[in-house]
Amino acid sequence: MRTQFSSFRLFFLVALSIFLYACSTMPISQFDREQYLQSFIGQTSQSIYSSLDLTAIGYEQSQEPVLTAHQLTYIIQRSVMIPLSVAQSPVTGTGSIPIPNTATASQRYDVELQCRIVFQLKDNIATSVAYTGRTC
Repeated sequence: MRTQFSSFRLFFLVALSIFLYACSTMPISQFDREQYLQSFIGQTSQSIYSSLDLTAIGYEQSQEPVLTAHQLTYIIQRSVMIPLSVAQSPVTGTGSIPIPNTATASQRYDVELQCRIVFQLKDNIATSVAYTGRTC
């Protein structure tokens, strides 16, 4: 009986550890991203420039933000590798062959996807935020 209890307790601790790890590494939800960006409304462009942390919402800034009289624009680019499809095997007939995950440069397309985060400014104060692009 004691061995069963120890096994159950060990199983429970391992399952709890996996659950907690998964929760800590889950991607940022669209709501969290929207809420984070909305928190900068009402701030000056200088304040946004100095305190906006794109890594907090899962982005990596690829270039300096662009500031104009009416907008502060952040551009995020992500490289996406798209493997080329593999021909069907003559041995197995019409069945498909899985696409390999490790493709060399000659076996894939590299595509740059872009996301633009634009803060609309009035008198240098952010009045709204919008984002466009496939990686947003």
